[in-house]
Amino acid sequence: MNIKFKNQKVLVTGGTRGIGQKIAQEFSDHGADVVITGTKDIAPNWIEDTSKITYEKLEISTNDWHKDITHIIEKYKGFDICINNAGINKVSKINELEKDDLDRILLTNLNAPIYIASKVSKEMIKNRHGYIINIGSIFGTVSKQARNPYTASKAGLIGATKTMAIDLGEYGVLVNSVSPGFVDTELTRKVLGEKGMKEMSERIPLKRLAKVDDIVPTILFLCSEYNTYITGQNITVDGGFTLE
Repeated sequence: MNIKFKNQKVLVTGGTRGIGQKIAQEFSDHGADVVITGTKDIAPNWIEDTSKITYEKLEISTNDWHKDITHIIEKYKGFDICINNAGINKVSKINELEKDDLDRILLTNLNAPIYIASKVSKEMIKNRHGYIINIGSIFGTVSKQARNPYTASKAGLIGATKTMAIDLGEYGVLVNSVSPGFVDTELTRKVLGEKGMKEMSERIPLKRLAKVDDIVPTILFLCSEYNTYITGQNITVDGGFTLE
């Protein structure tokens, strides 16, 4: 299967590191022109290696974030593919939850992807073609101690994906969510630690955490010419963790 994205414009939110970075690099390697967003004032050093990835600052917590995303979409005259990848989390039990953390997590993980989809879909509707991928999580279908806002946001995003697919289907725009399990990233190592990483690996039927390379091919396929009829689905990529 030879997947190509030549002349395709792709938006990847939260694309500066981890899964987002790999998504952006893979789309670029397959011919797409990619715009990534991040919260820093300057672009990450790694994008200097390619001329097909552009950086735009987008701080969702600011009062003008919705104007900023509208500006980005208009600046590039719309996108053929949108990957809503940006997300945040803070571990705290429900009785320890701070309102600011709740507001921030729901804004970044749920409200922003819905709003971004509402804006980016307008040009897709005109073209009667496009793909939107919302990056969910296994915590959108299962949960764990002290994950209240995060689970709520990801469960909501999976639900919103279904409605987006219904709203946009008649225009040829396909919308899906991809929900990774435990992925071996810098953030995961920081949260779980070496002991936690080992214990979690034993709970996964494949006996290892995912690599970012395990997640991205599903996203590429769902946004390619080979996907003509899959929409409104949540694809779980977790090595079998949620089977138990």
